[in-house]
Amino acid sequence: MFNRKLLAAFVTTVICYFIVPFFFNDFTNSYFAIGLGVSIISVPILFTIGILASLVIELRTKHILLAYMKHFGCGLICVCVLLLLTDWDIELFFIYTLIAFVYVTVFFISDKLIKRNQ
Repeated sequence: MFNRKLLAAFVTTVICYFIVPFFFNDFTNSYFAIGLGVSIISVPILFTIGILASLVIELRTKHILLAYMKHFGCGLICVCVLLLLTDWDIELFFIYTLIAFVYVTVFFISDKLIKRNQ
């Protein structure tokens, strides 16, 4: 199960590197820089907190919709902690929440597809 979560996290990292820059206004000039900047923060969180939380959620929850909601709740907790460490702004809250939504959704779908194909 841990290897599957690692593979899902890797797939999420690669896919979200190319999706997330579209959420920013000035992505045309610095597309790869935005992807790298977001990845520097989100990838370590995904590989530590995300994988551990996903393992615990999968062991305790069998219903797929409830499991997704718990994953998204963990993503929102990470957003709140990140906002406490930076300057709080409502625009940053929406951007961070959107990024968390994309990462959680891609991770959850890729994990379920990898589990299905094993």
